[in-house]
Amino acid sequence: MIGGKPLFALVGGDALGAPKAITTNGTIHTFTIPFKCVPIRAGFTVTTTVTVTSPVLTFGASGLAGTLTIPVNTAAGKVVYDDTDYVSAGTGEWAAYLDEGDTVAVVLTTQATAGAGIVWLLVEISPEMPGNNSAMIKSA
Repeated sequence: MIGGKPLFALVGGDALGAPKAITTNGTIHTFTIPFKCVPIRAGFTVTTTVTVTSPVLTFGASGLAGTLTIPVNTAAGKVVYDDTDYVSAGTGEWAAYLDEGDTVAVVLTTQATAGAGIVWLLVEISPEMPGNNSAMIKSA
């Protein structure tokens, strides 16, 4: 919790949780949103040093949930992040929401020669009750 706001981190790796290489353009991970929330920060934790080219990752359509340009020679253990466009600049007010079942694709649009890491998405959980959300159905 930061400032009394409930936060949750969605963390993405491959099927075994291993880091994702950033050496081939295309979708490297897709987050499926488990509850109504707003993404506030997108990030990439480097596990293998980035070389030759600065890779670019977009989170969500047109990078709405974040766009990262990872500097060349970023070493393992460093974190690159971006604040999302879901929070209005200056006010901190939510501009939009994600609902249960929505997806946020992480797309590598500019590849590096070498590099790998873990993508993550920090979200603020909506205080909505399940009964108020038509995307949630209680099991019988």
